[in-house]
Amino acid sequence: MNDQTAVIVLNWNGLADTRECLASLFRITGASFRAYVVDNGSTDGSAEVLQSEFGERITLIANPENLLYAGGNNVGIRRALADGCAHLLLLNNDTIVDERLLAELVAASKRWDSAVLCPKIYFASPPNMLWYAGGRLNLKRALFVHRGHCELDRGQYDTEEPTGWATGCALFAPRQVFENVGLLDESLGLYNEDVDFCLRARTQGYATAYVPSGVVWHKVSASVGGVRSLRKLRLKWTSLLRMLRRHIPKRRERFGALAGFMVREAPRLVWHLTFRRFD
Repeated sequence: MNDQTAVIVLNWNGLADTRECLASLFRITGASFRAYVVDNGSTDGSAEVLQSEFGERITLIANPENLLYAGGNNVGIRRALADGCAHLLLLNNDTIVDERLLAELVAASKRWDSAVLCPKIYFASPPNMLWYAGGRLNLKRALFVHRGHCELDRGQYDTEEPTGWATGCALFAPRQVFENVGLLDESLGLYNEDVDFCLRARTQGYATAYVPSGVVWHKVSASVGGVRSLRKLRLKWTSLLRMLRRHIPKRRERFGALAGFMVREAPRLVWHLTFRRFD
């Protein structure tokens, strides 16, 4: 095993975003890392361009088709583990990272004894507005929300502390967490893989912690790309039901959680129907 961190970046027809993400990665200081770009069956030639531009600085893995978030990342996770990397960071391609990100996460990992970690994440614009400052989780209400979402950062979330879940936008863990917990659940589709992973890690005795000294900026809307509103809602509901079946064995409690989720989502559904925003 080496002391490198594997940074796994998933690309799907996202040349501009992935290029900018990688450029920020290669400005990182204070930590040794290896960049894995997993191309998820792109059709725009972005994989070839990225290989040409970044050369041996990246390990490009070309999937023959789009395996979605979990499937694509799992390909990268398997390769990074096989290569002996000590830590892994799953990083959305529509992000820009602070140059001290990996140094802060690696240092925090020593303090937290092999926990799942997540940095402070801002919107890319405005750059001081929080997107994620820890994850609030109430499984029996099917409530998984970002603490601090859309708040301006005034230092109110600058304490390193346990948190409910780590977002897959920038999820960091030592290799032994993946070895013992397993990979992301590909049956969940596009949603809840990160929450599910953190819940499974918890059952194995691994904490989840928020590390505000590590910083990422997220463009947010570019990651899913091409998935339209009605399909998003359907995928959310299907994914949630599958996850609840795993983590809430009692049917009555599971029904209550699903009902709570549907009540919270109802206004969004009504808005889309009213304004005919389904494509």
